[in-house]
Amino acid sequence: MILNMRKLLDDLKWQIEAGIDVTIGDNPNNKLYQEEGNNQNHTNENSSKSSEIFENNSLNDELKTIKTLEELKKNLKENNFCNLQKSSKNLIFSDGDSSSNIMVISNIPDSIEDNLGKPLVEKNGELFNNILSAAGLLRSSVYITPVIPWKIPGERNLTLDEKNTLLPILKKHIEIINPKILILLGSDPLKYLLDDDDGMMKKRGKWLNYILGEQSLPCLTLLDPGFLIRRPEYKRETWKDVLNLKDKIEELL
Repeated sequence: MILNMRKLLDDLKWQIEAGIDVTIGDNPNNKLYQEEGNNQNHTNENSSKSSEIFENNSLNDELKTIKTLEELKKNLKENNFCNLQKSSKNLIFSDGDSSSNIMVISNIPDSIEDNLGKPLVEKNGELFNNILSAAGLLRSSVYITPVIPWKIPGERNLTLDEKNTLLPILKKHIEIINPKILILLGSDPLKYLLDDDDGMMKKRGKWLNYILGEQSLPCLTLLDPGFLIRRPEYKRETWKDVLNLKDKIEELL
């Protein structure tokens, strides 16, 4: 009971800081999950359509053969892809429900995420959970993965070689999940997945497109929780973006 009350107070604090004066609904949205039998064993039935996103080299040839999340995670653990693996404590693979229709791609993992082996944790995770709650969603009802599965020392940008190695892994991850909506949480997914350097302030709250084979997936860009903690005045803008997300869910799911 105490934990539930604390959760309600956290949600209320987020809504007050964001200037929220209307509610979306009392219950989580049940449209987030894939239909029964769809994505069984986390397999994307359209995987053959999106294979052209990979270049013809040994790594990408191997990725083409991967059909499930279990295979992808095992591959990441057992092979040496880049030096980032050596400087990281953990593989940050995912969190949430892999059968969800909503996939969240978060920023490059930080040291706290690396220590815990999980995306969006502690203060950033609490704020992210509150954002979802304000939209009538639960963390357990979406699927979360970082743009790359390891942290970068010194918080630098990815090198060209790292991009060429790691982005096909992310694209394979998206291919397996086969979501109906992508949420790009922060500037890193926008910059690396969509190759967009315009910056979050120009693109936040806007619907963009990610091409997966013959599909065009709608992507909503949201400000990173870490940024919102540093700049809480932007919580009101994020609330508007959450309403935008709610409308898209009603439209597509």
